[in-house]
Amino acid sequence: MKGQIKVSLVQMDMAHQDVAANRKKVAAMLHKASESAPDVVLLPETWTSGYSVPVFHNIRAYAEPIDGESVTLLKRAAAAHQFYLVGGSYAESDGQYCYNTVPVIDRRGTLLGRYRKMHLYSAMDEDKGFKHGDDMPVFNSEFGKFAVMTCYDIRFVELSRTYALRGARVIFVVSNFPRPKVHHWRTLLQARAIENQLFVVACNRVGAADTSTYFGHSIVVDPWGEIVAEAGEEECILDATLDLTAVGAVRERIPMYYDRRPADYPPDISMPGLPAGEVKPSRPGV
Repeated sequence: MKGQIKVSLVQMDMAHQDVAANRKKVAAMLHKASESAPDVVLLPETWTSGYSVPVFHNIRAYAEPIDGESVTLLKRAAAAHQFYLVGGSYAESDGQYCYNTVPVIDRRGTLLGRYRKMHLYSAMDEDKGFKHGDDMPVFNSEFGKFAVMTCYDIRFVELSRTYALRGARVIFVVSNFPRPKVHHWRTLLQARAIENQLFVVACNRVGAADTSTYFGHSIVVDPWGEIVAEAGEEECILDATLDLTAVGAVRERIPMYYDRRPADYPPDISMPGLPAGEVKPSRPGV
């Protein structure tokens, strides 16, 4: 199993509601990312359309099937440059539903699978455009198992812990995390890395879409919670090397998984007075 891998995070701006322009730009950015010979490349969330209330209210205008033009572009790039591609996310159409979907592609350009965003941000009507995913896949590679989360997912500890218990050594995050929540972004990602003793590699966008602006700060966090690399607020490609032996070393130093008490944990905990699906912020973005 490969002990070290190189990752490249494509921190980019995108044209709001202009799929054709974004495809052209992503093709160029992936070619540029390939110059450092990475093992894995990440794109941001909803790179084809941007992330906004107008997009969600007209989602069919941006949706494509999994074998559509955008994913085909990603598969060709991965094969041409021989890297794994955590292909950001796009609006996937599948029958009567649309999903906020991350395609995961291997070095040969083969679609390994997809992750459909589980936690949809109702404060911006994301749940009006998309149906939530209900699968938590872990992918196999020559550097071990890895998993994917999308933006708002990082606030939900259950998802990252499930991935860790299923053997993931790296969680890749694709995101459109907006201002002014940079402190939340960095803190949550470090927490997910520390509490699960694994690498978290998170790609965020820059620029603006509708009423939101984005701060970038794509980041790589090691299993000890230390920041390996972090971008600023400009468009860039952030490169980093992950020493995956650190996962075992940290778990040996603090035997958290050995000390867990799963038999004593309640199967489900609901917050009193906050029934699921009935409480929503009074204004977007809270």
